[in-house]
Amino acid sequence: MRKMIVLGAILFAATLLVAADNIQPLNVKAGLWQVTTILTIQGMGAPQTQTYKSCITKENMNQYPFNDPDNDCKYKVQSSTGTHMDVSGSCVYPGGEKADFKIQLEVMDAEHAQGSGQLTLAGPQGTMHGDYSGKGKWIAASCPAGTK
Repeated sequence: MRKMIVLGAILFAATLLVAADNIQPLNVKAGLWQVTTILTIQGMGAPQTQTYKSCITKENMNQYPFNDPDNDCKYKVQSSTGTHMDVSGSCVYPGGEKADFKIQLEVMDAEHAQGSGQLTLAGPQGTMHGDYSGKGKWIAASCPAGTK
């Protein structure tokens, strides 16, 4: 029994080490980024465009870096290299809607990134599906106070 517990602990530790190797920081500049996204929901008419600013620090480069500070979203990095990141997550909106999404992010160079993704939106009107794309551009080495 004791051998099984030790073996289980070793396997668990090995799994954590392998998972950690899948997450590498993105090769982008720290600082203030401007992000523009285009969201198209099937059956909802014209695409919606949104622009916001996001602050990237050296400490959060191995997390999804371009979160919208106005939305309550949770991100989980599935894998990441210096130039590519796969992310899944969900957002909850004030009207009770919930969006589940997947994002594929590509770093073009240290000052430019782009991505695309798919989402499923569940709300009072039922379930809808959509696609989005976005571009991020580094604009400053420091972030204004209060920028997330």
